[in-house]
Amino acid sequence: MAMAARVERSERAARTTAVRSRVHGGAQERAMVKSTASVAHVARRPQLVVVAPQRRTARWIIAGSVLVFVLMLGAAAFQTQLARRQLTLDTLDRNIRAAHEQFDVLRRERAELRSPGRLAEQAALLGMVPATQTQFVTIDPSVIADVQRTGVPADPHREQTIEQEFAEYAAVKAQAGGAP
Repeated sequence: MAMAARVERSERAARTTAVRSRVHGGAQERAMVKSTASVAHVARRPQLVVVAPQRRTARWIIAGSVLVFVLMLGAAAFQTQLARRQLTLDTLDRNIRAAHEQFDVLRRERAELRSPGRLAEQAALLGMVPATQTQFVTIDPSVIADVQRTGVPADPHREQTIEQEFAEYAAVKAQAGGAP
């Protein structure tokens, strides 16, 4: 550090005085010239030219304008989509109200058609009269069994009576040991 400070001081002193005298070996005095770089090592400095300042503000304004334009365009498209969907919702609401009104009309018509007074009128027009007494009818068990079997396709080659079916059922239960 001290060495660097000395070098700087000596350079300053050399600059202030252009020429100093110096004696080497006591013989003759010789003029000392200020130290300069050799001509071969000196690079030519380029010619300096004043350059107009760049207009960055114009670029920022253009970029901001484009951004605002795009945002406004997006907002307009968004508003258009909202309006279109609102129209769809309004149409659906009208359809729902119309369906509710139609349902209410049909429910009223059904209630009128099923009303006991109207049924009595229609029955009278068909020649029906109110019953004066009720009686129970007994049905033969074979008829009941036939009605219950109507869901099962009958074998046209084999007709079974109800007693035969019960006998088959008893045989199956006997082999199963009474388990269902």
